[in-house]
Amino acid sequence: MIQILEQALILSILSLGVYITFKIIDTPDLTVDGSYVLGGSVAVSLMYIGIPWGLSIFIGSFAGGLSGILTGIIHAKTKINPLLASILVMTMLYSINIRIMDGPNLPIPKIQKESSVSLSGTKLDEMFEMNNTTISLGKENKSFTKNFLETNTFIKLLIFSMSSYFLLFLFLKTELGLSLRAFGSNKYGIISFGIKPEFLSILGLFLGNFFAGLSGSLFSMYAGFSDVNMGQGMLVTGLATVILGEIILGKKEYFYKLPAPFFGAIIYSIIITMVIKYGYKIGFKSSDLKLTTVLFIIGVILSRRLEVTKWLNLKKLQLSTTTIR
Repeated sequence: MIQILEQALILSILSLGVYITFKIIDTPDLTVDGSYVLGGSVAVSLMYIGIPWGLSIFIGSFAGGLSGILTGIIHAKTKINPLLASILVMTMLYSINIRIMDGPNLPIPKIQKESSVSLSGTKLDEMFEMNNTTISLGKENKSFTKNFLETNTFIKLLIFSMSSYFLLFLFLKTELGLSLRAFGSNKYGIISFGIKPEFLSILGLFLGNFFAGLSGSLFSMYAGFSDVNMGQGMLVTGLATVILGEIILGKKEYFYKLPAPFFGAIIYSIIITMVIKYGYKIGFKSSDLKLTTVLFIIGVILSRRLEVTKWLNLKKLQLSTTTIR
């Protein structure tokens, strides 16, 4: 159960990035699949040259954010649809990630340490009458990884996750954060405040992909490696967790809905684990996981559309009844 929660905490940070792009600034962004891997590949590669894990994770996250900036610049300067711009950047990142890792994957580096091995006060001493004598058997090589998540994993991931939510919460209450939220509601109405929409679009894409890069960096530390294919389908997974979290929280005020990705990631991880563990009884295969996730998203969107349609029809009926009277 602890492992499920640990993976859910990593996923919740990714979902937070998806929440920023799709919910706050209302911009479809597929860069996440590439920036997730970029964060992990940069973090692991930096550890090979002796950079501390904390700085490696931050630079990896920032690199993910830069990919979001690139998407925003392509969209703003060439007027390409943001969805197409993000697909172009995501495709580029596949090759870039392979170059960074110098291959399709890269494990976390290990430190080789030598330690002396000795026997003292054992039955061997009694056999040879060598009391209070130490027999040296040479040196033993031991390898230690630079992975900081080897101990107290859950607590450390919880700190990262809660810090991410708290910092975003504080940012969204600032003047710039309020402008970003206003941009999502009315992309060109924000011009009246003297702020360029392009700037807010790039800022939102940077933040969304920064959290995606942070999630990828933490996952690489958690798994012990970075792989060029580990980001495949992460956008769909992030969307599923956001939607699931909103279903759980219901219709709340804006800041009360902010933890939706967190709760959604936990519930999603538990459901997926149960499906993988017991799904074989109904013929479910692990290869069906992405299909099931997409069908879930489509089903939720359709059900919400039906609810909105019913509500609009009810309002029209009430207005027509009032007019007749």
